[in-house]
Amino acid sequence: MILRAIDLRAGYRSGFRRVWRDVLQGVSFSVPRGSVTGYLGINGAGKTTTIKVVVGVNPASGGRVEVDGAPAGTPEAKRKLGYFPEAPSFYEGLSAAEVLDFFGGLAGLGRAERARRGDELLEAVQLSAARDLPVRGYSKGMRQRLGLAQALLHDPPLLVLDEPLDGLDPMGRLGLRELIARQRERGRTVFFSSHVLGDVEAICDHLVVLDGGRVAYEGPTSGLAVDPGGRTEVVVGPRPGADPGPGPGGDDDVRAALGDAVGPGGGPALERRSDGSLVVACPAPEVVDRVIDAARAAGRRVLEVQRRGAGLEEQFLRRFGQPAQAPTAAREADAAAGAAERAS
Repeated sequence: MILRAIDLRAGYRSGFRRVWRDVLQGVSFSVPRGSVTGYLGINGAGKTTTIKVVVGVNPASGGRVEVDGAPAGTPEAKRKLGYFPEAPSFYEGLSAAEVLDFFGGLAGLGRAERARRGDELLEAVQLSAARDLPVRGYSKGMRQRLGLAQALLHDPPLLVLDEPLDGLDPMGRLGLRELIARQRERGRTVFFSSHVLGDVEAICDHLVVLDGGRVAYEGPTSGLAVDPGGRTEVVVGPRPGADPGPGPGGDDDVRAALGDAVGPGGGPALERRSDGSLVVACPAPEVVDRVIDAARAAGRRVLEVQRRGAGLEEQFLRRFGQPAQAPTAAREADAAAGAAERAS
């Protein structure tokens, strides 16, 4: 595991009296080496708070975080990660090439190495044509790509990205999504938070979900994205020469065969479309193979096989869409703070 949080507790002070508020209530998780891990949760769940502890910006109030075995915040840990903040900020008068040269110097790279890495990364994030333009003229998508290039500059084994896809148009999201996915192919580990769950489902193989300041799910993406109550639909083509439209259309023979393939548990769950094709609902993966074999044996073409059911976004909203109740200790602390302010 390249990143581990053990009983992590962290928060912040807020209000006129700077009252301490716990956000993370004993968070523990592990990020597998070589994975693309999505860090999910509704607003206020503690994703950014966690990331700030991981990269050493904020201290933990309890527990610990380790980056490849080194305590978070130490020079050794910082050398092993590249950080993309939620809103990357640069000196507006510098060009992209100058920004990377500046950050490369901070990372301890020599002049020739900074120039080589800068050229490679500007090409990779599709900013070569704008390399000498001032950052003040960059769009949000261009700034996001430059931020990712900066995080990759010293070739770290771990990338920590806070909402890298936020606010981008579809083309911008697609480009950054592909770039993030390629990091796994190069042996890097990516740990990133995002609200764009379709993109998370497309590129992540591992998930950690926060709910109410605690880890509510940790495991493979498939464990949360797959709906156990879903089904697979097989679309079987019409009988050659049959007239489309309502009615059985001479499908009695294939209907019987497909019904037998589905089996008594599921029944012949068939629907005839206006073009004469048949939609067969298969309640289990093994039924799909039997239905396809039965359709081909009857001389019918299989036009489509598609999974129907809740994806990651629907499953996430179903399970975590409502804010969890704050732990009792946190609620009591808020009440005590409010009483103290009223008394004053």
